[in-house]
Amino acid sequence: METLQKNQLDELLEYENEDVLSRFLDMYDVTEDEARDILRETLKFLYISQIPGVFIPDDLLIIDEMWHNMILFTPEYHEFSQKHFNQYFHHVPARKQEKEDRKRSLLADPDSARQAYLEKLEKLISVTYDHLGEDTVTKWFEEYPVKYSKEQLKTLRK
Repeated sequence: METLQKNQLDELLEYENEDVLSRFLDMYDVTEDEARDILRETLKFLYISQIPGVFIPDDLLIIDEMWHNMILFTPEYHEFSQKHFNQYFHHVPARKQEKEDRKRSLLADPDSARQAYLEKLEKLISVTYDHLGEDTVTKWFEEYPVKYSKEQLKTLRK
């Protein structure tokens, strides 16, 4: 199990930004309480993202959307990153070569490619459980895939 500082999580969860929430509410048809909850879950995700191998699966796209939203407030996000991570905390999407390699692997050996993905997902779930607990695992991997699926996000987008 990777080591993270518990007090860092506590400090991250104190973060608030009304502009981030306001813009998110302008973009998605969710309640203010939902937006606040999604921001909280995004902060938790950023916390565990310090561990190599943590990624955003499609089932957590709502968290990715909130993270993008935070980044758009560039000066505030820069300050947030410096305060909580002592550096600019980058959001790096999959590169073209990575996507092409994934497609090639899937075509060449679908079972092995699926197995590799499941192992990555298993690590993510394990890290989430170890650092954030069972309730977060349930929310992210049982509730969010239904409540904020790709299809559902399309209907929530204003």
